[in-house]
Amino acid sequence: MLNNPKLSSKIRDIFSLRTLIIDNYDSYTFNLLQLWENEKSTENVVVIRNNQFSWNDFKENILPYFDNIIISPGPGRPETPSDFGICANIIKELNDVPILGVCLGHQGIGVAFDCQMENAKTIMHGRLSPIYHEGTYNPMSLYYGIPSPFWAVRYHSLMVKNENISPELTISAWCSEDSSISIPPLKESSTIMGLNHINKPIYGVQFHPESICTENGYQLLRNFLTISKVFLEKHGITFPRTKLPLHILSHSVLSKNSRVFRPLTSKSATEATEYCLILKKLKRGLWIDSSLVFQHIVATDKSTVGTWWLDSARQPDRELSIFSDGSVINKKMADNQTFWDWMSETINHFNQRMGSLRILRDDGTLQDVKEQKIPFDFRLGMVGYFGYEMKRESLPNYTISTGQYPIPDSAFIFTTQAIIFDHLEMQVWLAGLVRLEDKIEVDYVDNNLGMRPGLLYADYLSWTMSTEEQLHSLVSSSTPLKQDIQNEEVPFSVQIPFTSDMKPDAYIRAIEKARSYIYEGQSYELCLTTQFRASLPKRSDDNWVELYQCIRSFNPAPFSALLSFPTKDICIMSSSPEKFLQIDNEGVIEMKPIKGTIARARGCCCLNLKKCDKGTLCEFKRKEEDMRRMRLLEGDIKERSENLMIVDLIRNDLTQICQPTTVQVPYLMKVESYETVHQLVTTVRGQLREDLDCVKAIRECFPPGSMTGAPKLRSVQLLDELEQNKPRGVYSGCLGYISLQDGSGKRGTSQFNVVIRTAIIRFGMGEVTVGAGGAIVYLSNAESEWDEVELKSQSVIPSILEYMNKLV
Repeated sequence: MLNNPKLSSKIRDIFSLRTLIIDNYDSYTFNLLQLWENEKSTENVVVIRNNQFSWNDFKENILPYFDNIIISPGPGRPETPSDFGICANIIKELNDVPILGVCLGHQGIGVAFDCQMENAKTIMHGRLSPIYHEGTYNPMSLYYGIPSPFWAVRYHSLMVKNENISPELTISAWCSEDSSISIPPLKESSTIMGLNHINKPIYGVQFHPESICTENGYQLLRNFLTISKVFLEKHGITFPRTKLPLHILSHSVLSKNSRVFRPLTSKSATEATEYCLILKKLKRGLWIDSSLVFQHIVATDKSTVGTWWLDSARQPDRELSIFSDGSVINKKMADNQTFWDWMSETINHFNQRMGSLRILRDDGTLQDVKEQKIPFDFRLGMVGYFGYEMKRESLPNYTISTGQYPIPDSAFIFTTQAIIFDHLEMQVWLAGLVRLEDKIEVDYVDNNLGMRPGLLYADYLSWTMSTEEQLHSLVSSSTPLKQDIQNEEVPFSVQIPFTSDMKPDAYIRAIEKARSYIYEGQSYELCLTTQFRASLPKRSDDNWVELYQCIRSFNPAPFSALLSFPTKDICIMSSSPEKFLQIDNEGVIEMKPIKGTIARARGCCCLNLKKCDKGTLCEFKRKEEDMRRMRLLEGDIKERSENLMIVDLIRNDLTQICQPTTVQVPYLMKVESYETVHQLVTTVRGQLREDLDCVKAIRECFPPGSMTGAPKLRSVQLLDELEQNKPRGVYSGCLGYISLQDGSGKRGTSQFNVVIRTAIIRFGMGEVTVGAGGAIVYLSNAESEWDEVELKSQSVIPSILEYMNKLV
């Protein structure tokens, strides 16, 4: 901590600097905060948008409070006022405030001093280059203590032209476009990676010091802060600097007065306890295939009751399978309220009234759970989805509206009871939300949920007894489920019933348009998608559980799920491999983006098919080819750049809702293998701030970055155009649960997948859709990208076709 006496006064002083970061609506801006030492060292750091204030208002009321300024990366061009906002004025008009420009900010420095911009010789997004400089031994250099060269990540398609450089500027860093050459490139003929003003404290870097793969980013920031301190001391400023006043801190995008950081209401000493969660652990003899339990105990009512199954369908990842039914919430928001706000308020309302978690023992007595470890975090609550169109309420300054869609933007079931299968312990639990009083909050419940939540204790006991009896009956009479679907490749050409919303030629044109946007600097990466549709035969809803069984059998995935909303005519059957977001009861938040896909070797891979014996040698060849493809994916520059761009975006998302210095990447670009594909997966973790709940955390990270591209806001706007303003619906959103708290003082938990590899079925309309897409970068080949779309659709479509063939 900064008050540690072992830390030098110099370090304390530089981290007391009052730093203003100008965000150019980029998806990497908040990663800059991770370059500070710790949480306390960011107390004097404020982030504002580039159009949050007029120039005169900023100059008179904001600027006087700050010691230095960092201008963030961003989409677009520095010459365009709507892209650069007040940043151009800051560079041109300020003489006595140290400035560091990153990427777009660096380019803005060049433009401000009459340098020319040009397209980069090599478009660099999510790619690394060795950066050369001459400042290693100069204490007043941005590169002091940093070796030359060092590796840094670049995200740019525009650059300052290395000709006729303004006499007011000097080149401080450079690189070659051919990183394979070991000879240091000449400064005068290389790509400019850094600029300094010869008299003013103005510094620019074209590369991204905040990227997870850039070396020495911490040192570069410390050097800038040191330079700022020396400059300010020469102008009579004393250290350590005092704390910023509250009215200035309140302007920060990360202020606790902003829409993100609205304090959570804590339970008062006089608050009535009205509910409690009760768990019953069943005897081990009742373990059975969870799919049988869902089919025969849960999915038996075709009325208006919603049904759900959060299904860990893939070995060895199986942890929990949870299922139940419940009332679908019908809620139309007031004009001044978002669904996110309503969800947060509703969950918080129940959390205020929750008593302690209890265990129902075999002798019928209740035991308070204090020290006893419960092997899962799920505590009932809301189960459902946030569709992609919820971006309207989650993205700041999002103005482009997509067309109307017959499926709700979001739908949830409030669940008051559930059957929980703990696959690790092979144990079944029964969970219930029990009302402690018969008459409570009638008006609140009617107005907000359209139902009266919670069970009477007698009803909970009756339900547990009935469920146990049904499990006993199933265990004694069950036979293994028949697996009808064989996991074999089905040529796309035979899948006549499915047609894509965007035909191949139109999709390829959209890819080329996306590449042109990337070339122009409007985006680094665009996740383009389309939907495949087919008509369902009549009576296809008779065996809807069987259809899901086909999907989970053909493509088992760790975040599979089945959600049925009969009153909305929506049935979601997901075999998603991607975790969007998980929050445990300690507030640790984890995201696992997937970017980078290659088909697995399946079937015979022998060179001479006629001589193949389909035996041991054939299997050896298949495994050998499968391993070759895995290594190919692991080393693919394009795929790694796609993954890196989303990893840095997710780090940025988490930094907005976590303590910045807690955001870590324990696993970077690891290959994970699924039934049909290998994929590059990264794990990002952070500690959620105390004053945020699960709903607000999801909102600030939504929509999933792996389905948008970067920067997120600009990419979403461009994708609206590229996809012809057709809503994606449930696809590209997220699906999962938001749990209640259990009265123990622990935080509420949540887990959501990314809705990919998913069938959206409307039995009433007789239609099924499967979304698929891919990340477009400048290196993308249009035909190959369309092939990848078809490959991804194959994780779901063959099982649907097999099911449809049975009905014919």
